[in-house]
Amino acid sequence: AFVINSAGGWGGDVASWVGDRIPVVPEAPMMMVTARVAPFLKPVVGLANRKLSFKQMENGTVVIGGGRRAAIDTASKATRLDVTRQAEGARTVAEVFPHMRDVPIARMWCGVEGNTPDGLPVIGFSPSAPAFLHVCGFSGHGFQLSPIVGQLVAEWIVDGRPSLPFRDEL
Repeated sequence: AFVINSAGGWGGDVASWVGDRIPVVPEAPMMMVTARVAPFLKPVVGLANRKLSFKQMENGTVVIGGGRRAAIDTASKATRLDVTRQAEGARTVAEVFPHMRDVPIARMWCGVEGNTPDGLPVIGFSPSAPAFLHVCGFSGHGFQLSPIVGQLVAEWIVDGRPSLPFRDEL
């Protein structure tokens, strides 16, 4: 039997259960999504000099992020959205894409993710507990990476090694 630590922002806490120290820090990125608009953008847009990530979805809504963080209480697992800071993101969108100026924001949210100092996930067996595998700290890239990582971790457990190499340095 194996235990997989895929606890996201709490991955460091779970690692401590077996005496491991991994540098996963919980953070709460804030996001917002607009009402639907006619298609105008296919790639994800990010700005180098301002906090903005911007992507139009197939249904026409626009998802806006960019590194603004909500307050997080890790003990209670509660986050608190900062609407004032979200307004900064909305203003940036209106400046970069003036046609978005009057598009309403439909909803806002924040979630908890686990970040590492180098932005790379922690993937590897515990040096303290041989059947304990850490798979956390995806630093905001879990939705993109988790399908292939899940497949490789399953291979590692079932076959003894994944079909692609991991940097196994815990």
